[in-house]
Amino acid sequence: MALRENGMVLSRERVAQAWCQPKTSHITMIPELAEEFAIILNEVWSQPWLGNATNEELIEELKTRFYMGSNAPDYKTTNDNG
Repeated sequence: MALRENGMVLSRERVAQAWCQPKTSHITMIPELAEEFAIILNEVWSQPWLGNATNEELIEELKTRFYMGSNAPDYKTTNDNG
């Protein structure tokens, strides 16, 4: 599964926040475990069917749909998993 490097930064930041919560702040962070959680989180966030496209990806999608016009009314970028 493809990971977004820019997504890894956000994923790492969000995972680190788990150790800053009142219920978990007493637990020492295990960096290797935190990194694995960040990878998993980024994999989920990188799924196109979740609607987490970057601005550039959204623009490319809109351009594709515009140029295809009515020639492909059933066109989808990805399978609908929802």
